[in-house]
Amino acid sequence: MGNQAAKKHHITTRDHLHEWYTSAPVGRRLRQQVVDELDSQLERLFGYHTLFLGVPPDLSIKDVAHSQNKLVASTDGAVVEGAQSVVCTDEWLPFGTETIDTVVVFHSLEVAGEPHQVLREIHRVLVPNGNVIIVGFNPESFFGLGWLMARFISPRKWRDLQLERIPKLMDWLSLLNFQVDKPKHKLVLRPIGKGALFRWMARLDDWLIDHRVPMGGAFVVHAKKQVGAGIKGLQRRRGRPRLVPIPVSRPAVGAETHQRSGNNPLNENS
Repeated sequence: MGNQAAKKHHITTRDHLHEWYTSAPVGRRLRQQVVDELDSQLERLFGYHTLFLGVPPDLSIKDVAHSQNKLVASTDGAVVEGAQSVVCTDEWLPFGTETIDTVVVFHSLEVAGEPHQVLREIHRVLVPNGNVIIVGFNPESFFGLGWLMARFISPRKWRDLQLERIPKLMDWLSLLNFQVDKPKHKLVLRPIGKGALFRWMARLDDWLIDHRVPMGGAFVVHAKKQVGAGIKGLQRRRGRPRLVPIPVSRPAVGAETHQRSGNNPLNENS
Protein backbone atom coordinates (compact mmCIF):
# COMPACT_ATOMS: atom_id res chain seq x y z
CA MET A 1 0.00 0.00 0.00
CA GLY A 2 2.78 2.41 0.87
CA ASN A 3 4.54 1.84 -2.45
CA GLN A 4 1.32 2.42 -4.39
CA ALA A 5 0.67 5.68 -2.51
CA ALA A 6 4.21 6.85 -3.22
CA LYS A 7 3.80 6.00 -6.89
CA LYS A 8 0.56 7.99 -7.10
CA HIS A 9 2.17 10.90 -5.34
CA HIS A 10 4.86 11.17 -8.04
CA ILE A 11 2.41 11.19 -10.96
CA THR A 12 2.74 14.59 -12.63
CA THR A 13 0.48 16.72 -14.78
CA ARG A 14 2.55 15.62 -17.76
CA ASP A 15 1.65 12.00 -16.98
CA HIS A 16 -2.07 12.82 -16.68
CA LEU A 17 -1.90 14.68 -19.99
CA HIS A 18 -0.30 11.66 -21.63
CA GLU A 19 -3.07 9.45 -20.24
CA TRP A 20 -5.73 11.82 -21.60
CA TYR A 21 -4.18 11.69 -25.07
CA THR A 22 -4.18 7.89 -25.08
CA SER A 23 -7.49 7.06 -23.36
CA ALA A 24 -10.02 9.87 -24.02
CA PRO A 25 -11.74 9.76 -27.46
CA VAL A 26 -11.25 13.51 -27.90
CA GLY A 27 -7.61 13.17 -26.85
CA ARG A 28 -6.97 10.46 -29.42
CA ARG A 29 -8.64 12.56 -32.11
CA LEU A 30 -6.57 15.64 -31.26
CA ARG A 31 -3.43 13.51 -31.12
CA GLN A 32 -4.05 12.32 -34.68
CA GLN A 33 -4.68 15.89 -35.87
CA VAL A 34 -1.41 17.03 -34.29
CA VAL A 35 0.54 14.10 -35.73
CA ASP A 36 -0.79 14.85 -39.22
CA GLU A 37 0.16 18.53 -38.88
CA LEU A 38 3.65 17.72 -37.58
CA ASP A 39 4.17 15.25 -40.41
CA SER A 40 3.17 17.91 -42.94
CA GLN A 41 5.40 20.63 -41.48
CA LEU A 42 8.45 18.50 -40.69
CA GLU A 43 8.43 17.11 -44.21
CA ARG A 44 9.31 20.59 -45.49
CA LEU A 45 12.13 21.13 -42.98
CA PHE A 46 15.62 19.79 -43.54
CA GLY A 47 18.30 19.17 -40.97
CA TYR A 48 20.36 16.55 -39.22
CA HIS A 49 19.15 16.91 -35.59
CA THR A 50 15.50 17.14 -34.49
CA LEU A 51 14.74 17.53 -30.78
CA PHE A 52 11.34 16.75 -29.18
CA LEU A 53 10.28 18.21 -25.83
CA GLY A 54 7.35 16.81 -23.86
CA VAL A 55 6.37 14.16 -26.41
CA PRO A 56 4.13 11.36 -25.06
CA PRO A 57 6.11 8.07 -24.89
CA ASP A 58 3.83 6.24 -27.37
CA LEU A 59 4.20 8.82 -30.14
CA SER A 60 6.17 7.22 -32.97
CA ILE A 61 8.88 9.74 -33.82
CA LYS A 62 9.94 7.51 -36.71
CA ASP A 63 6.67 8.21 -38.51
CA VAL A 64 6.81 11.98 -37.92
CA ALA A 65 10.37 13.30 -38.13
CA HIS A 66 12.42 12.87 -41.28
CA SER A 67 15.83 13.94 -39.98
CA GLN A 68 18.68 11.51 -39.50
CA ASN A 69 19.14 12.03 -35.75
CA LYS A 70 16.00 12.25 -33.58
CA LEU A 71 16.28 13.18 -29.90
CA VAL A 72 13.64 13.12 -27.16
CA ALA A 73 14.30 15.02 -23.92
CA SER A 74 12.60 13.82 -20.73
CA THR A 75 13.25 13.75 -17.01
CA ASP A 76 12.85 9.97 -16.72
CA GLY A 77 14.55 8.85 -19.94
CA ALA A 78 11.43 7.14 -21.30
CA VAL A 79 12.08 5.03 -24.38
CA VAL A 80 10.45 6.43 -27.53
CA GLU A 81 10.23 4.47 -30.75
CA GLY A 82 12.57 5.72 -33.44
CA ALA A 83 14.46 8.23 -31.27
CA GLN A 84 17.32 8.56 -28.82
CA SER A 85 16.28 9.45 -25.25
CA VAL A 86 18.09 12.22 -23.35
CA VAL A 87 17.58 12.67 -19.60
CA CYS A 88 17.25 16.38 -18.76
CA THR A 89 14.75 19.12 -17.96
CA ASP A 90 13.26 21.35 -20.63
CA GLU A 91 14.69 24.43 -18.89
CA TRP A 92 18.30 23.23 -19.20
CA LEU A 93 19.15 21.29 -22.35
CA PRO A 94 22.50 19.42 -22.47
CA PHE A 95 23.32 20.47 -26.01
CA GLY A 96 25.85 22.87 -27.41
CA THR A 97 24.92 26.30 -28.73
CA GLU A 98 23.57 26.24 -32.29
CA THR A 99 23.63 22.45 -32.65
CA ILE A 100 19.94 21.54 -33.22
CA ASP A 101 18.14 22.10 -36.53
CA THR A 102 14.51 21.71 -35.40
CA VAL A 103 12.79 21.65 -31.99
CA VAL A 104 9.25 20.30 -31.53
CA VAL A 105 7.53 21.43 -28.32
CA PHE A 106 4.59 19.23 -27.33
CA HIS A 107 2.84 21.03 -24.42
CA SER A 108 6.21 21.52 -22.78
CA LEU A 109 5.67 25.23 -22.15
CA GLU A 110 2.37 24.48 -20.38
CA VAL A 111 3.84 22.07 -17.84
CA ALA A 112 7.25 23.72 -17.34
CA GLY A 113 8.03 25.69 -14.21
CA GLU A 114 9.85 28.39 -16.23
CA PRO A 115 8.42 28.59 -19.76
CA HIS A 116 10.51 31.67 -20.59
CA GLN A 117 13.67 29.73 -19.76
CA VAL A 118 12.51 26.89 -22.02
CA LEU A 119 12.17 29.33 -24.92
CA ARG A 120 15.59 30.83 -24.20
CA GLU A 121 17.17 27.37 -24.23
CA ILE A 122 15.42 26.55 -27.49
CA HIS A 123 16.77 29.74 -29.02
CA ARG A 124 20.27 28.93 -27.76
CA VAL A 125 20.50 25.38 -29.14
CA LEU A 126 18.90 26.17 -32.51
CA VAL A 127 21.20 26.74 -35.46
CA PRO A 128 20.83 29.98 -37.47
CA ASN A 129 17.58 29.75 -39.46
CA GLY A 130 16.55 26.81 -37.27
CA ASN A 131 12.88 25.99 -36.72
CA VAL A 132 10.66 25.48 -33.70
CA ILE A 133 7.15 23.98 -33.76
CA ILE A 134 4.99 24.49 -30.66
CA VAL A 135 1.85 22.49 -29.84
CA GLY A 136 -0.43 23.79 -27.10
CA PHE A 137 -3.96 24.37 -25.88
CA ASN A 138 -5.79 27.61 -26.66
CA PRO A 139 -7.27 29.15 -23.48
CA GLU A 140 -9.40 31.52 -25.58
CA SER A 141 -11.75 28.74 -26.69
CA PHE A 142 -14.49 26.63 -25.14
CA PHE A 143 -12.10 23.70 -25.07
CA GLY A 144 -9.44 25.80 -23.34
CA LEU A 145 -11.94 27.09 -20.81
CA GLY A 146 -12.68 23.48 -19.96
CA TRP A 147 -9.03 22.95 -19.07
CA LEU A 148 -9.02 26.08 -16.91
CA MET A 149 -12.07 24.79 -15.04
CA ALA A 150 -10.41 21.39 -14.64
CA ARG A 151 -7.62 23.05 -12.67
CA PHE A 152 -10.17 23.95 -10.00
CA ILE A 153 -12.24 20.76 -10.23
CA SER A 154 -9.22 18.40 -10.16
CA PRO A 155 -6.32 20.49 -8.83
CA ARG A 156 -4.16 17.46 -8.02
CA LYS A 157 -4.18 16.46 -11.69
CA TRP A 158 -4.16 19.76 -13.58
CA ARG A 159 -2.86 22.46 -11.23
CA ASP A 160 0.50 22.57 -13.04
CA LEU A 161 -1.11 23.02 -16.47
CA GLN A 162 -0.48 26.68 -17.33
CA LEU A 163 -2.23 27.80 -20.52
CA GLU A 164 -0.94 30.91 -22.29
CA ARG A 165 -2.72 33.08 -24.84
CA ILE A 166 -1.52 32.65 -28.42
CA PRO A 167 -0.81 36.40 -28.96
CA LYS A 168 1.37 36.47 -25.84
CA LEU A 169 3.28 33.39 -26.97
CA MET A 170 3.90 34.99 -30.35
CA ASP A 171 5.16 38.12 -28.59
CA TRP A 172 7.64 36.03 -26.60
CA LEU A 173 8.91 34.44 -29.80
CA SER A 174 9.20 37.80 -31.55
CA LEU A 175 11.27 39.22 -28.68
CA LEU A 176 13.67 36.30 -29.18
CA ASN A 177 13.98 37.21 -32.87
CA PHE A 178 11.82 34.41 -34.22
CA GLN A 179 9.81 34.92 -37.39
CA VAL A 180 6.41 33.51 -36.43
CA ASP A 181 3.85 32.08 -38.86
CA LYS A 182 0.10 32.17 -38.35
CA PRO A 183 -1.01 29.41 -35.96
CA LYS A 184 -2.81 26.34 -37.29
CA HIS A 185 -5.95 25.69 -35.22
CA LYS A 186 -7.05 22.18 -34.30
CA LEU A 187 -10.16 20.79 -32.64
CA VAL A 188 -12.31 23.79 -33.59
CA LEU A 189 -15.42 21.81 -32.64
CA ARG A 190 -15.02 19.31 -29.83
CA PRO A 191 -17.03 16.17 -30.64
CA ILE A 192 -19.27 14.87 -27.87
CA GLY A 193 -21.26 11.72 -27.30
CA LYS A 194 -20.58 8.38 -28.94
CA GLY A 195 -21.21 6.59 -32.19
CA ALA A 196 -22.97 8.49 -34.97
CA LEU A 197 -23.08 11.83 -33.12
CA PHE A 198 -19.34 11.78 -32.45
CA ARG A 199 -18.55 10.88 -36.06
CA TRP A 200 -20.84 13.60 -37.45
CA MET A 201 -19.27 16.27 -35.24
CA ALA A 202 -15.81 14.99 -36.16
CA ARG A 203 -16.57 15.43 -39.87
CA LEU A 204 -17.82 18.95 -39.20
CA ASP A 205 -14.65 19.67 -37.22
CA ASP A 206 -12.54 18.47 -40.16
CA TRP A 207 -14.44 20.84 -42.47
CA LEU A 208 -13.82 23.78 -40.10
CA ILE A 209 -10.11 22.95 -39.90
CA ASP A 210 -9.78 22.64 -43.68
CA HIS A 211 -11.31 26.10 -44.04
CA ARG A 212 -8.90 27.48 -41.41
CA VAL A 213 -11.54 28.61 -38.96
CA PRO A 214 -9.77 30.15 -35.90
CA MET A 215 -10.55 29.68 -32.20
CA GLY A 216 -9.55 26.03 -32.15
CA GLY A 217 -9.11 24.24 -28.86
CA ALA A 218 -5.48 23.53 -29.72
CA PHE A 219 -2.89 25.13 -31.99
CA VAL A 220 0.37 24.41 -33.81
CA VAL A 221 2.75 27.36 -34.28
CA HIS A 222 5.85 27.35 -36.50
CA ALA A 223 8.64 29.90 -36.02
CA LYS A 224 12.09 30.38 -37.60
CA LYS A 225 15.14 31.73 -35.78
CA GLN A 226 16.28 34.88 -37.54
CA VAL A 227 19.95 35.67 -38.05
CA GLY A 228 21.76 38.99 -37.80
CA ALA A 229 19.01 40.90 -35.99
CA GLY A 230 19.19 42.53 -32.59
CA ILE A 231 16.52 42.21 -29.95
CA LYS A 232 13.54 44.29 -30.94
CA GLY A 233 13.30 47.60 -29.19
CA LEU A 234 17.06 47.90 -28.69
CA GLN A 235 18.14 48.84 -32.21
CA ARG A 236 19.94 52.15 -32.52
CA ARG A 237 18.06 54.94 -34.21
CA ARG A 238 19.58 56.14 -37.42
CA GLY A 239 19.59 59.90 -37.65
CA ARG A 240 21.20 62.52 -39.86
CA PRO A 241 24.80 63.31 -38.86
CA ARG A 242 25.23 66.62 -37.06
CA LEU A 243 28.27 68.87 -37.10
CA VAL A 244 29.74 69.21 -33.65
CA PRO A 245 31.12 72.75 -33.00
CA ILE A 246 34.76 72.71 -31.93
CA PRO A 247 35.89 75.74 -29.89
CA VAL A 248 38.91 77.58 -31.41
CA SER A 249 40.92 80.08 -29.35
CA ARG A 250 41.20 83.56 -30.81
CA PRO A 251 44.60 85.31 -30.94
CA ALA A 252 45.16 88.13 -28.46
CA VAL A 253 45.10 91.73 -29.74
CA GLY A 254 48.51 92.82 -30.96
CA ALA A 255 49.98 89.32 -30.94
CA GLU A 256 52.06 88.29 -33.92
CA THR A 257 50.38 85.57 -35.85
CA HIS A 258 53.45 84.78 -38.04
CA GLN A 259 57.11 84.39 -37.35
CA ARG A 260 59.45 87.15 -38.47
CA SER A 261 60.94 86.67 -41.82
CA GLY A 262 64.42 86.93 -40.36
CA ASN A 263 63.92 83.92 -38.18
CA ASN A 264 62.61 81.76 -40.99
CA PRO A 265 65.45 79.69 -42.43
CA LEU A 266 63.58 79.35 -45.71
CA ASN A 267 63.96 83.09 -46.32
CA GLU A 268 67.70 83.28 -45.75
CA ASN A 269 69.74 84.67 -48.59
CA SER A 270 71.83 82.11 -50.25
